[in-house]
Amino acid sequence: MDPAGKDVSRGSAPGRVPGRTSHLTGAFLLVLLLVAAVAVVSWLRVQQLQQEVQSLTAEYVQRVDSVHRMRALVRERTLRATLVLSTDDPAMQDQYRQEFRDLARRFIEARDEVERAIDDPRHTRLLAELREMTAVGAPLMSEMIDLALAGGRQEALPTLYSRIMPAQERTLEQIERLLAALEQQNVADIRAMVRQHEDTQQVMVMASGVAMLLIAGIGFQVRRRIRQDHSALQEELVQRRRAEARLRETQAGLEAAVARRTAELEDASARLEEAQRIAGVGYWDWGIRGEQLNWSTNVYELFGLDPERDTAGFEAYMHAIHPEDRARVRQGINAALAEGSHYHLEHRVVLPDGGLRHVRVEGEISRDADGRPQRVLGMVRDITRDKRSEERLWHQAHHDLLTGLPNRSLLQEHLRQALSRARRNGTRLALLVCDLDGFKPVNDRLGHDAGDVVLVTVAARLRSGVRESDVVARVGGDEFVLLLEAVGGPEDVRAVGRKLHQRFAEPVEINQEAVRVGLSLGAAIYPDDGERAEELLQQADHAMYVAKNGSGQELVLSDQR
Repeated sequence: MDPAGKDVSRGSAPGRVPGRTSHLTGAFLLVLLLVAAVAVVSWLRVQQLQQEVQSLTAEYVQRVDSVHRMRALVRERTLRATLVLSTDDPAMQDQYRQEFRDLARRFIEARDEVERAIDDPRHTRLLAELREMTAVGAPLMSEMIDLALAGGRQEALPTLYSRIMPAQERTLEQIERLLAALEQQNVADIRAMVRQHEDTQQVMVMASGVAMLLIAGIGFQVRRRIRQDHSALQEELVQRRRAEARLRETQAGLEAAVARRTAELEDASARLEEAQRIAGVGYWDWGIRGEQLNWSTNVYELFGLDPERDTAGFEAYMHAIHPEDRARVRQGINAALAEGSHYHLEHRVVLPDGGLRHVRVEGEISRDADGRPQRVLGMVRDITRDKRSEERLWHQAHHDLLTGLPNRSLLQEHLRQALSRARRNGTRLALLVCDLDGFKPVNDRLGHDAGDVVLVTVAARLRSGVRESDVVARVGGDEFVLLLEAVGGPEDVRAVGRKLHQRFAEPVEINQEAVRVGLSLGAAIYPDDGERAEELLQQADHAMYVAKNGSGQELVLSDQR
């Protein structure tokens, strides 16, 4: 071959290298674009899932809070109606009626807020049923209040216990069903998001696998190119170094983006934990077969445990429960695991400092094909403030605000229980009606504040003059009733009367002035003077009037009138 031909043949091989190199470079760029596209799509999808989780959490908290507010308003409305029946003060009756109307308006606003927040047909149906229940119960309660204000409290009481209280229980049960439905929807939405996250991860893995396969094919072509032509290898090495530099830059950018998104997700998770802490809510997951129990951070806080020291577990949970509630809680959980799919329990938690916290625990049980329990997903919520509010409202409804003594309503309940014990045990009880002598002149001359001081002092002296187990109640302006259980006979009752008169011999000091008030005492003994509560109160009241009209006795028994 001549020199000219030789030059031509040598020039032909390098002429093919740029074409092959361009193909490999194009393939490599396609891989880079694929990786970049996967990263961008993944970033956008993670951001979307984060926004959906935040929106779902906010909507769920708003809906649950609105429903809880509806439940509290139902209870407060019934309490105000009960207060209208139980108080004798017209001004307080009018105040309770106004509060009842305001609570009704607030209940309707809360219900409308729930209606605007829900879009599921099941929740709409439950709320429609609740609306029907309140449409029936509200007029009954208003009619009962109007009847009581018109002087028919005794006629209104049967309506309260036979119709309104059952209607309230049905309304509260409907609200609980709505809460359960909202919780089920929330759990389902969370599971759907988890599945979407898993699908996104699978797509990322598949795209990464495709990219790795393409990179492997490019490497194979490069290796074959090295074997074919050394000069092409040198050129390819140059291109490879450049491509690797670009890849490192891209990888660094991707790592920075992933680190940034990871930090954002951790921040979002921290905000979610904070929102749960503020709402007093924690979540837990119990794998029954593996005996694994996972708690969110807020569960540790609600149970008064330290995540660094205490280990999540069923026995740790049982140990945190108040000893008086443990058997009931264990029995309820075992019953649900045996045959139920959902359970909710309320119990107390003993905190490390000795304080108590009330919580509501709910769990949803998943089972295998044979019906055996596999896993329990649950939520625990702090309801201490709700419990304290209920206890405070109950105390206000059943105790005199000035003296703190039981009022007429609570006295009736104490008397009913005491009569039941006396009939069962074959013992006597005494009912003493006390009216103050000389109180009105003190109240008129020195003012109502001085009268309040006298009433508080009288309540303290009556309370200290009987046994701890006895009941002292204020049933009117200056009228008190004493309930004494397990008395031996009339002499024991007279001894109590003498003791009380001795205590009232000492004057009451008001603004450096000594004033005196006396007692007119009338008593009735069960079963000697009657067997029914109304009869005993009537007999004791008549005996008190005999004492007040100048009998000269420290205490007048019903059989002495």
